[in-house]
Amino acid sequence: MSSLQKINLLGTSFSLKVDEDPEYFKKVISHIEKMFSDIEIDMNIKDPLRIAILSCILLTDDLLKEKDKLSQNPDLKDAEEVELMTLEIISLIDKTII
Repeated sequence: MSSLQKINLLGTSFSLKVDEDPEYFKKVISHIEKMFSDIEIDMNIKDPLRIAILSCILLTDDLLKEKDKLSQNPDLKDAEEVELMTLEIISLIDKTII
């Protein structure tokens, strides 16, 4: 189910049509905001474009490292899939209870 989510990042507001669960999407945006804030504070950078570019580089670095780990150890991939399935089941239970 798609939903329209309004976000404000680095002084720019816009809406995105999102197919993810709104709570999950909020978690994604929160992670990005924290990364922006950390870069701004730790590196003393104020320019939004530089903050966005550095964040993109760091996030891509994290993603590629995780992909490398999974390709080198297939058992981790299975464990991750089980964890995701478990979280989905918990989410369904929570939705049913509420």
